[in-house]
Amino acid sequence: MSAEKIVIVGANHAGLAVARNLMDSGKEFEITMIDKSDNLGYLSCGTPLLLSNEINSYRNFFYVDNETLRKQLAALYTEALVESIDFRNKKVIFRDKQGLQGVKYDKLVLATGASQVSLGINGNDLRGIYRIKNLNEGLEVNQRLDLNNVKNVAIIGGGYIGIEVAEAIQKRGKHVTIYDANPHLMMSHYDEPFGRLVEERLREKGIDLCLEEEVQSYVGKSGRIDQIITDRGKYSTDMAILTMGFLPNTSLGRFHLELYTNGAYIVNEYQQTSDPDIYAVGDCSTSYSNILKELVVNFSVSDALRGAYVAAKNIAGENISSSGTQASNAVRVYGLNLFSTGVTVNEAIRYSIPHEYVDYETWQRPKFMLENSKIKLRLVYHKEDHRLLGAQIASRSDQAGTLHMLSLAIQKEVTVDELKVSDFFFYPYFNQPENFVTEATRHVSKKRGKADDK
Repeated sequence: MSAEKIVIVGANHAGLAVARNLMDSGKEFEITMIDKSDNLGYLSCGTPLLLSNEINSYRNFFYVDNETLRKQLAALYTEALVESIDFRNKKVIFRDKQGLQGVKYDKLVLATGASQVSLGINGNDLRGIYRIKNLNEGLEVNQRLDLNNVKNVAIIGGGYIGIEVAEAIQKRGKHVTIYDANPHLMMSHYDEPFGRLVEERLREKGIDLCLEEEVQSYVGKSGRIDQIITDRGKYSTDMAILTMGFLPNTSLGRFHLELYTNGAYIVNEYQQTSDPDIYAVGDCSTSYSNILKELVVNFSVSDALRGAYVAAKNIAGENISSSGTQASNAVRVYGLNLFSTGVTVNEAIRYSIPHEYVDYETWQRPKFMLENSKIKLRLVYHKEDHRLLGAQIASRSDQAGTLHMLSLAIQKEVTVDELKVSDFFFYPYFNQPENFVTEATRHVSKKRGKADDK
């Protein structure tokens, strides 16, 4: 019996993870991968380090060697553009340096990722306007930043990517301005008090913020961007970097597969699309929100890798389902670490979820410890059954482990009442005798008691 033919379109994090998990399954597959780029396995999260000149070589951002991968697969086609898919005859049609080619599949995996949103406004085609999702774009921006005549840089979008890029470019001695239509920064993952903390950090470093301003057009001089026009004014700039958001790349299956509202492929708990022989993973596919109890699109590497694992296991014949997502996030801004999981208060209001929240601030370690830092915590919980719905943390200390614990607590529908008496360790080098999470949940009772007294 011949090996099952698996074709993976897209050799990014998700696509590569599917191939790796299939190869580790102990079963025999004939795996073909196709990608439009030659830069496979690029960790784009390292781009801010590249832009800030904090690394010696961008080559360290690659975790895949093309030639090694080529030996492991039946075929690897790079710099190859998939033009169409013949779903009836199960054939992928692509064009590379050899011309038009086709490859048959038994199972198809779409890992086509997402593209950064363009505002589609006047002047959008001027030179000096960049995206930085792939390596070539990052290298081009890095080269431009070396020029002395590039003094003012505009970041369009105040999410965590825009903030990371702004910090990196400011470290190059450039004057940076962030433009965002929202009332505070990082509104997708953090509530206002946490956004304000970030804004204070950025302003201290000389980064300007134009919040609640909508970019309406770009004005050029000799074909290159020279001004940004918003609904509030005009600003001179030598370069603009778009970091607003993403839209799934799903043109290949748009007329065959069921799509989500933003165009992503709708997948079930096994990562299968509406065609059972086609799987979709990563930014081009949906996830299931454990809080909202509905489909969402979670543009994150961790979600992509989890979906890739689930898809590969099911292709290999193991019945494994996804556990859903809490859309966790973390970012560092000039030494301040922010962590978020689940829904914010803003999101709870938007989705009409009955909710309450508690804020708590304390020192990470006992006060006698010479090395110490403050921790700011917000817990969002369901007003009726007290299920934990979301959490946000800000601290100079590393609270990634706490974030993982709170994310799992949301997934398992743990209540704040259960967290009050949960077993947490104490050691003065790491925390206080009373853990700040349990202390915050105990303030829920105090908050409720005050409300009852009114």
